[in-house]
Amino acid sequence: MATSEKTADEVPDGAGTSVLGVIPPPPWAREPHGRRPRADNKPALSREAVVDAAIRIIDDEGFDAVSMRRVAQEFGTGAASLYAYVANKDELMDLVVDRVMAESRIADAEPSANVEEWIEQLKSMVRHSYRVMTSHRDIAKAFLGRIPFGPNGLRNVEDMLNLLRAHGLPDFIAAYVGDLIGQYMVAAAIEDSMWRERYPEATDEEVAQAMGQVGEYLAALPKEQFPNVTAIAPLMVGAPLGPESDPIDRFELGLDILMRGIATFLPGRAEG
Repeated sequence: MATSEKTADEVPDGAGTSVLGVIPPPPWAREPHGRRPRADNKPALSREAVVDAAIRIIDDEGFDAVSMRRVAQEFGTGAASLYAYVANKDELMDLVVDRVMAESRIADAEPSANVEEWIEQLKSMVRHSYRVMTSHRDIAKAFLGRIPFGPNGLRNVEDMLNLLRAHGLPDFIAAYVGDLIGQYMVAAAIEDSMWRERYPEATDEEVAQAMGQVGEYLAALPKEQFPNVTAIAPLMVGAPLGPESDPIDRFELGLDILMRGIATFLPGRAEG
C-alpha cells in the first residue's frame, strides 16, 4: 500500500476538523497528489516539481512566459500531464506565491519591548520580504489580486500580526497594515523589474546619469508655471540631500513614511 506524502501542514483530520499544529487547507485548495513514477529519464512530476519549474521559468524568462504548456515542456510532456497536480495556471500561481512566502519568512521574531526597536523589527521583516521578491525577476506580478493564504502565507501573516499587535496597535489598523505593506512591496518590486526589463544592460552609474538628466529637465521648466516642480526637481529623481549624503533610497523612504504613520496609532502617540 503506497504511503502518503502529505505533510503535517497539509492534512486535515477527519471531516474538516483540525489537529494541533496542522494548518487545514482553504476551501478552494485541492488535495496534492504524490509523485508519479517515471520509466524514462524525464524529470519526475509532482506538485513541488511543477512549482519549481514555474519559478525557474519566471527567473529565466519572466512572469508572462509561464503557461501550463510552457511548464510541461520542462518535463518533456504535454500540459494535460500537469492537471493531476495543479488544476490550472491560477492554482499554480497560488502555489508559486506560497513558495515565495516560505523564502521570505523570518521565524521566531519576538517583538522588542522597546518601541523604536520594534519599528526596526517591522522594517527588517519588510526589507527581507522585498529582497526575496526582487530576487525572482518579476515574480511580484503573481501577487497581484491574490490572497496569500497558503500554509506559508498564513505563517507570515501570523508573524506580522504578532509584531503589529505587540504594543497596543488597534486591531483594525493591524488587520489592514499587512495588506498596505504588501501592496507597497509588490508595487515597488514590479516597478523595479520593469525598469530592469527596459534597460537590461544599464549600469547603476548609467541609471544615475539618466535620472540626473531627468532632474535637469524638470529644473529647467518655466518657473512661473511650475514653481514647485522646479524647486525640488533633483529630489524628485532621488538626488542626495547634500554633497556629503547618499542618493535617496526611495524604497527605504517609503518604508519609513509607512512606519511613522503606523506608529501614530499606538496608544499615547496619536496626534490631534
